[in-house]
Amino acid sequence: MALEFRCRDVGVACKNVAKAETADELVAAVARHAKSEHGVELNQTLIDYAVTKVRPVGG
Repeated sequence: MALEFRCRDVGVACKNVAKAETADELVAAVARHAKSEHGVELNQTLIDYAVTKVRPVGG
């Protein structure tokens, strides 16, 4: 089952939707996006919070 994460779901004014097949791949994609587009290096607290906003694609 494919997963997705939307920046706006964590209060960031951004239209990015990251998608991946596994949670590990999704976290990696979100971390790359956060650093390159928002200048944010994800720490464990931010990762733990972001994971609570992950949903199935289209969910």
